[in-house]
Amino acid sequence: MSFSERAPANRRPLPGNTDNLWGLELKLSQEQSTAAAMDQWITGIPGRIPGHVIFVENPEHTDYAKTLASQGSTILVLNGDKDAEGTVRVSGSYDAAGEELLVDGSLSLEIQDYVAIPFVNLVGVTIVRITTEEDWQAFFDDAREAWTSGHFVQQLTEANAVLAERALLTGQNKEDRLLTRLHIAWDGTVLNGPYGTMIGKVGDGLADLRVRSVALRPESAVASASPSIHIRDLLAASPWIPRYLAALDAWKFIPREERAGTRLVGFGISLYGSALNDGPPSAGAPFILVKGSQHTLLDTSTGRLFTIGADAAVIVEALSNMGHLTKAASVVAAAINVSPAVAGDAVQAVFTHFEQLGIDVIGAR
Repeated sequence: MSFSERAPANRRPLPGNTDNLWGLELKLSQEQSTAAAMDQWITGIPGRIPGHVIFVENPEHTDYAKTLASQGSTILVLNGDKDAEGTVRVSGSYDAAGEELLVDGSLSLEIQDYVAIPFVNLVGVTIVRITTEEDWQAFFDDAREAWTSGHFVQQLTEANAVLAERALLTGQNKEDRLLTRLHIAWDGTVLNGPYGTMIGKVGDGLADLRVRSVALRPESAVASASPSIHIRDLLAASPWIPRYLAALDAWKFIPREERAGTRLVGFGISLYGSALNDGPPSAGAPFILVKGSQHTLLDTSTGRLFTIGADAAVIVEALSNMGHLTKAASVVAAAINVSPAVAGDAVQAVFTHFEQLGIDVIGAR
C-alpha cells in the first residue's frame, strides 16, 4: 500500500476566518463576521458566530432586538439605518426567488428556489431555499439519484451555492434551544427562523423565547413555509442525507477542470461491493475520489489530498462504512483477496497511518 500527500485542494474560505493581511485584519474580520452571521441565519447551524443572529424586518423593532442580543450576537436590520451602531443593514428581499439581498453594502446574495437551481447559472453567492412541497420533493429525488447513481446537480456542487436549512437536514436543529437565530417579522412576531414557528412577540424576554423554543420539533424551523410536509418522516427514511450534503461540499474542493471522470466512492460506486442497506458512513468521514486507476483521499475538514493505492482505498471505504476496525477487516479480506489475519493487519496499518496524520477515516470526531 502506498500513500502520498498532494497539494491542498482549493477550498471555500471558512466563515469567520481572520487572516491578517497587511494591517487589514480588523476590516476583514468585520466582513467575515457578517458573512458568518448570514450563514448562520440561512442554514440554522450554530457556531458560525459566538452569539445568535437576529434578523429584523421592521426597523422600528431594532431597539427590542438589541435587548435580545448577547455578546457576539449580530443584528441584521432590513432597510435599517446604515449608520446605526450595533446593527448591520440589509436591503432587498429574501422572500421571492430571483431577488437579491445586499448585506452591509458589500455582500450580495441572490435568492433562488430549489426547483429552479438546475436551470440557473450561479453567478454570485446564491441562497438555495427549500420551502414548497415541490422543493422538498425535488431535493429528496436529487439526493436519492446522487446516492444511487453518482449523478449530482452541478449547481449544488458550486462553491457559491448555500443550501438553506442545513441544520434541519443534518440533524443539528437540537441546538434550536440555544436560539441560534431569531427572526422578527414585520408585525412583531418572533420566529425561530425566517420560515419558522412563532415563539413570541416584540416585548417578550429572551428567557421566555428560549423556554418556548425548547419544546419545538426540528421541523419547526420551516413550519410557516411547509406546514403540511412530513419532513421528519422523509429524513428518517433517508439516513444518508448528511453524507449527501457532505458530498456536495466535497465537490467544492475539486477544481472544475478536474471533475470530468471523477467519481465519489459511496455514490453509485463501491470499491468492495457495499450495498445501500449497509448504511451510510459518517458525514465527517473523508471521501475517496476515483479517476481512472487513481484513488485519492480527500479530507474535507482540512482540504488535504492523499494519493493512495487501490487496496488502501478499499480499506478506507470499509472503515468509513463500518466504523469499526474488525468489521472493516471482515469485508476487506475478500475484496483484496488476502487472509483475515493479513486484512486485519492492513486495516490497522491504514487506520494508524491516517490517525497519525490527523485524519479520522471513520469520521467519529
